[in-house]
Amino acid sequence: MMEAAAKRPPALQRVARALTEDRQERLDREACRVLPLEEQLRRCLAQMRQNQMCFDLETEPELIDALIYEYQAIQSRYRYYQRKARAQGLRAIL
Repeated sequence: MMEAAAKRPPALQRVARALTEDRQERLDREACRVLPLEEQLRRCLAQMRQNQMCFDLETEPELIDALIYEYQAIQSRYRYYQRKARAQGLRAIL
């Protein structure tokens, strides 16, 4: 793949780099976008489910440890969003 990129004319390389940078900027803007609290809670729940599925399938001790730490981080984020939701008077977000 790198060989194909090296064979491109310089003008094409600049265009490809500009498109890649533009795409990365859009992804960065989307990542920084503030999502509604309900969506944040739903994402945390989905991440916890996915983490649990990976944990159930994993056999390497180091990766199991990493999944445990990741789950704890997701739980902390979920508790934070729950506190914010309660403060705003939101109930029963699943």
